Amino acid sequence: MSTTNTIQRQTNTSAFSTYALLLIPVGVAINFIGGQLNDLLKLPLYLDTIGTLLSAILAGPIVGLTTGVLTNIVAGIINPVNFAFIPVNLVVGLIAGYLSKKDFFLTPLKIAISIVIITLVSIIVSAPILVFAFGGLTGNGASVIASVLLASGQNIWTAVIGTNGVFNFLDRILSILVVFAIIRVLPKKTLIQFQLGEKYIK
Repeated sequence: MSTTNTIQRQTNTSAFSTYALLLIPVGVAINFIGGQLNDLLKLPLYLDTIGTLLSAILAGPIVGLTTGVLTNIVAGIINPVNFAFIPVNLVVGLIAGYLSKKDFFLTPLKIAISIVIITLVSIIVSAPILVFAFGGLTGNGASVIASVLLASGQNIWTAVIGTNGVFNFLDRILSILVVFAIIRVLPKKTLIQFQLGEKYIK
């Protein structure tokens, strides 16, 4: 490979390459649509981190967290509740990007471990927000189940962490499946333009 090609390759795979910058609004749009669909159907999931995970896995933690933060800012304009959960989407992008750098999305076992890690971090960050800012309930599908547990006499932390944990885990599994379905159909010439995209070329 010539020096010119090497320089071009390094430019294309930098954290904020042209392709990475284009991926951010795409990721935000995917998150927004997923979140709105989830709210419309009142599902006990979230579906608002698919774009964050896609951006993080392909372009690294900085692009991932940027996508996450911008998602909640945009969604917050419609529903201010989303502003409070900016730290959750931020940390999902950060952790997923770091795990991708460390090759944690290359084998089924490591993918499973990654889902568990991302879920645990999401719960740790989101549970205090749910409890202290919203009394454990935000009106989504998971909150309906949490309200039933609270009405039955469960402690607020048990109700929030229990429901949030289960549905966060299911949400992350579904989100990762969608992410890799998207990656699978992306051509090699596109994947190679992202900082971590070459890892996922079959």
